[in-house]
Amino acid sequence: MKDINILWFKRDLRVKDNEALVESLKDRDILPIYIVEKELWKQKTYSDRQWQFCKESLIDLRNSLEKIGQPLIIRTGKVIEIFDEISNKFNLKGIYSHQETGDYFTYKRDKEVRKWASMKKIIWKEYLQFSVFRGNLDRNNWSKKWKKNMEKKLLLEPSNINPIEIDTGAIPPDNFFCFKDELCEGRLKGGRENGLKRMDYFFSKKLNSYSKDISSPEKSFDSCSRLSPYLSWGCISLKEIFYKASLIKETNSKMLKSRLTWHCHFIQKLESEPELEFKEFHPYFQKIRKKDNDFLKLWSEGKTGFPFLDACMRSLNFNGWLNFRMRAMLMSFASYNLWIPWQDSGSVLASKFIDYEPGIHWNQCQMQSGTTSINTNRIYNPIKQGKDHDPKGNFIRKWVPEIKHYPDNFIHEPWLMENFNSTEYSNSKYAKPIIDLSKTTKIARKKIQEITQIDGYWDISKEVYLKHGSRRTSLIKKKNHPKKINIKPKGDLQYELNLEL
Repeated sequence: MKDINILWFKRDLRVKDNEALVESLKDRDILPIYIVEKELWKQKTYSDRQWQFCKESLIDLRNSLEKIGQPLIIRTGKVIEIFDEISNKFNLKGIYSHQETGDYFTYKRDKEVRKWASMKKIIWKEYLQFSVFRGNLDRNNWSKKWKKNMEKKLLLEPSNINPIEIDTGAIPPDNFFCFKDELCEGRLKGGRENGLKRMDYFFSKKLNSYSKDISSPEKSFDSCSRLSPYLSWGCISLKEIFYKASLIKETNSKMLKSRLTWHCHFIQKLESEPELEFKEFHPYFQKIRKKDNDFLKLWSEGKTGFPFLDACMRSLNFNGWLNFRMRAMLMSFASYNLWIPWQDSGSVLASKFIDYEPGIHWNQCQMQSGTTSINTNRIYNPIKQGKDHDPKGNFIRKWVPEIKHYPDNFIHEPWLMENFNSTEYSNSKYAKPIIDLSKTTKIARKKIQEITQIDGYWDISKEVYLKHGSRRTSLIKKKNHPKKINIKPKGDLQYELNLEL
């Protein structure tokens, strides 16, 4: 049988700057393969909009590989069963892939694949996708390791791949997954080619307005790079964006590079503790919230009665993307004001984001729900956020058209109008707020504060910080060693973040 290596594509759907691809070709011919795992896509965090983006990226990748000799092979099923089938037809020597920090499903699957490969005496080599590191980790030196990896030279795509005679397989039809019917008409299209166009557009025309427009849900849609879906699916590498930003000596470029650091910082947390997808950072926050499917549905559909909040949710439903501040506001409202478990609201949001990145997403869900114990609790007021970032109500009128004729001075709080219940306005069918914002905010603050007063809370919080917290050089120098840091006075040893790209 012919000796081969498998190049296992996962979320690295590109041929340039792909270390696994380069290394897999060094000693023998390869089978480049992508496996559509139905069990993965059946999870409630996945959706049709994500599949459409992935499918477009697979088509782009297949075309790119075909140009250099060997089209992408598509298989549908369980990874080990497919690898077994290949090993019966070829002398499988090695498996090459990137190190995946995915959800808990991929974590367990990779453990099973590693066990299978070891039993078969097949080498499995994994390479960094981002600057996220496995094994024992010294958080004090993490940023140096991140920078060193980012500054490595970009890897060129191979000039030629020897073709292997094998059925290339077909991408499964859309009805294979049984996704619920939905339209995401405004989403970005997948594939490296589209990602490169978006990157060139941002750096040539929008970088200058990046910092100014980053918090506006309307302006950020064009002024943010919106490269996050292409990063999440690996159509573009993090190093490519870092390299592009490094060529520009400008404040906004530095700001973008700092967000690339935070991108990996959050994924590193899930790499170090995969259970954070469903388990609270701090155990004292477990099971403090209650399921409420009625509230969850209204929130998910943008029908809470808070115009700006509903506009953000409806925009997300249409586009599959939203800037970070508004993502944080949506999550904060669900966790504090509706008191819904972050696991429930987080799963709903994950399915809406075409750039769903588990390491960032679940850590942010916990940050905005107050369960980390090492971040300042920020309860976003949707009325204030609306007045700050959509003062004239243009964004509201676009996405909540049933109140577009409301007067400017009441567009953010229509229920304050004396004639709100009159025929003129009640015909709009826009309901009053589903909760009392002020009351629920006070209750949530009290509940969180009471938990912090329980014996042992701050001791555990310190351990959470030592494992997952970012490091301020000034603090480390001042205290000499992080174990001497007393986090109780502030509980805020991380910066306020804007992670959107």
